[in-house]
Amino acid sequence: MKYKQTIAAILGMLLLAGCEMNEAEPKAHDVLEVVNVDILIQEEIAVNDEVTLQVKVTQGEDDVEDAQEVEFEIWKHDHRDDGEMITGIHQGEGVYQISHTFEQDGIYYVQTHVTARGMHVMPTKQLLIGDVSEEELASLEEESGETESSHHGHH
Repeated sequence: MKYKQTIAAILGMLLLAGCEMNEAEPKAHDVLEVVNVDILIQEEIAVNDEVTLQVKVTQGEDDVEDAQEVEFEIWKHDHRDDGEMITGIHQGEGVYQISHTFEQDGIYYVQTHVTARGMHVMPTKQLLIGDVSEEELASLEEESGETESSHHGHH
């Protein structure tokens, strides 16, 4: 008889432990919203002018004030290996920024690396700095066409 009571007690504890574990699992309404990152850069940027580059980091309707990492990677077209990483400084209201001076005319890319609330987001924005030559624009269009044509039929 003692044996049956012991088994019943063990099964009861296992059942209770199982119930507690199910409560710890996230429910559909508990799933976190995606962290959104908007790169904010002025339209026209002149060579050798110091400019402010910013990102606005949000999650749903909330500004993200506690990002673990916000870095700006900047490189000139066809020179990604020569790019530089600059750590953004928190300004408040979900905004992180850096100051940067572009020293040459050309096509540049800014990619932000944002780690916040368990997510990593890396949007990229293309910039035309100063006077961009017709050759540079043509090579950019050519690359864009190659990228598009290489994806046809691979859905």
